[in-house]
Amino acid sequence: MTGNSSAPVWTTRSIVQIFNGLGALTVFSVVFGAYGFQFVLLEPPCPLCLLIRVGMIGVGFGLALNVLFGPRVLHYGLALLAAMFGALTSLRQVMLHIVPGTGSYGDPAFGMHLYTWAFIVFVTITLAIAVVLFFRDQFDEPVGPTPAAVRWMAI
Repeated sequence: MTGNSSAPVWTTRSIVQIFNGLGALTVFSVVFGAYGFQFVLLEPPCPLCLLIRVGMIGVGFGLALNVLFGPRVLHYGLALLAAMFGALTSLRQVMLHIVPGTGSYGDPAFGMHLYTWAFIVFVTITLAIAVVLFFRDQFDEPVGPTPAAVRWMAI
């Protein structure tokens, strides 16, 4: 095979940045979905729901920092702390409504309430970040400019 190959070189760092960008987009779309429930379906959020949103935004912020400035343990730590805060908050709300006859808050989406889905999302995020932290190569590579397409994913 001769000639110049312009195929992109996939490194651990570039794959992890794409993962972080897609994760941030996913988390922020969950937050926008919650705002849709609030403003379109006119379901006001409870105080615990607002705290769950804070956790989601914190996770998205940590992942977006990884996209913009490169993967760092500090950014993952921020996302993990926010995910644990959100998981504990959503678990608290699930436990408040688990007793029979206490009712629930809001309409279910796909068979479960939003706070139950939030707990599942936070646990999934925590496990995904734990798996990504096993790839040490992402921290060893020199920090260079982030490709423009990946930066736009964070915005």
